[in-house]
Amino acid sequence: MFRLSQTKILALYLLSISSFFASLNQNIYTPVLPLIRDSFSVSINWVNFTVSSFVFIIAMVQIILGTVIDTKNQKQLLIFSFVLISISTIVCSLTTNFLLFMVFRIVQAIGAGIIPLVTINMISHLFEGEARGSAMGTYQILLTLAPAVSPILGGIIAEHYGYQGIFLFLFLIATVLLMFIMYAFPNNGKRNESQVNFSSFTENYRAIFLNRIGFITMTVSFFVFFIYFAILVFLPILLHDHYHISLQNIGLLYLPLTVSMIVGSVIFKKIQKKVALKKLFIIVLFFIPLLIIAFGFLHTQSIIGLSILLFVYGLTMGFAPPLFSTIISNEYSELRGAALGLFNFIRYTGMAIGGMFTGLSLILPSTLIFIFLGILLFLISLSQYPSLKNRTM
Repeated sequence: MFRLSQTKILALYLLSISSFFASLNQNIYTPVLPLIRDSFSVSINWVNFTVSSFVFIIAMVQIILGTVIDTKNQKQLLIFSFVLISISTIVCSLTTNFLLFMVFRIVQAIGAGIIPLVTINMISHLFEGEARGSAMGTYQILLTLAPAVSPILGGIIAEHYGYQGIFLFLFLIATVLLMFIMYAFPNNGKRNESQVNFSSFTENYRAIFLNRIGFITMTVSFFVFFIYFAILVFLPILLHDHYHISLQNIGLLYLPLTVSMIVGSVIFKKIQKKVALKKLFIIVLFFIPLLIIAFGFLHTQSIIGLSILLFVYGLTMGFAPPLFSTIISNEYSELRGAALGLFNFIRYTGMAIGGMFTGLSLILPSTLIFIFLGILLFLISLSQYPSLKNRTM
């Protein structure tokens, strides 16, 4: 029993480190969007497209891979993902052609998209009950370290070595992790493939959508991550153009948001053992919209006020992902891989659209945009509340 427990813990941390790196690929790039814009002499909308397309490709990988993940060798999937990332990052660091840069960012996204579904699926199979909630909390804590570290790291590297230095750094880390996974990661083998056909595909997703709690969780997660990424992509432009802050310091000013996300994940890990998931879900449903509305009113007023608001917002955004993942894992015992794949697809699609949505700030006042998004999320939460009231999780 002891050896099994240690094996599970080792697997949990190996999987979490892999997801940390996948998130690093996505988030290390965000603080240097103005640098990419100036280096390639393209509009900010094209630069935002490289961010959103990256997230959208990750989303597509979730839905495609989610239908077959339970039949595949998880170790081989991880190795394949790191090979793709290694190749794409070296090309992105060397090219001076923006079209080629975009193409290999998409290749990088395919590699990065495989990792989160493999990791969250394996964790949900390894742990049950309260242990699953605790494991999801641990996973989210390590995963959240990436956006905590990457803006600072991205800003520092870009300040001294340009955007090329960022991709060379990612190439080095990908190569090291690839070697580690090849020789140290356990081989789980291949599972039953006879289940995979078109009929089971449609029936599985029909069953997933018919689960009311699962459907509500996925719907809310779309809008939560849509707004989160809209804020994340908008921040470097706000800090650079409105507050006139350097690239290196832009990374530092992400710290209140990302550190508090880690704290939020720690809080979830501890509190989920004592408070029903339904109560926690309802709190998240109504607290996040209020913070978005506050952001809309206050984000241009004061850098100190912005930092405080981002810290509080980060607490809820650290709390929400492990809560959503735990609810999904609990609701779908037979279709867990497909359900988690669909959940990842929905939230990444929300993030992809959210990254492009803030391009409206060139046309509409950003204050109006974020107040509207906060009110929209509140109305969505309000509409789902009657369905949650009389159900258990």
